[in-house]
Amino acid sequence: MNVAQVRRTSGESIHFDVVENFSPFELGTESFSFSAPVHVQLQVINTNKAVLVSGTIETELKVICGRCLEPFDYPLNLPYQDEWAFPAQATEELLESALLLEKDEVDISQRIFEQLVLALPMKFVCSEECQGLCLTCGANLNQTKCSCKEEVIDPRFAALAKWQAND
Repeated sequence: MNVAQVRRTSGESIHFDVVENFSPFELGTESFSFSAPVHVQLQVINTNKAVLVSGTIETELKVICGRCLEPFDYPLNLPYQDEWAFPAQATEELLESALLLEKDEVDISQRIFEQLVLALPMKFVCSEECQGLCLTCGANLNQTKCSCKEEVIDPRFAALAKWQAND
């Protein structure tokens, strides 16, 4: 993004509407790919002390459900906010929360990617009604009922079940 006009004029603002394709990525043992381009809408405002950047990030990720292991598209719609400080006016306090704006051309793709990663849940679930897999046979309970006997044993009493079997 070229922010030269905003950078030089106090009170100036500009709107950016950016669509970018991000590469697939891995986090730990999981792989992610984008099923839609990343759409970023930003408003950049010069406040005389810093440049405020705010807007939204929208995209969709191809993910695997943590219950039924089926792939699905996970929509992300996030707010984005950043502050870029001018080097001449950067105080220690401002630099604790702001980035340094040293040139007219700014690449925010890494910041956008960071926001996307931070917004990911620990576990993806395709729907609240997802029943997952049968613990015995592995059947997808959303698609079929299995004939496995459902024997729920409280783990605290599992040792007692073994004791009774030894008699």
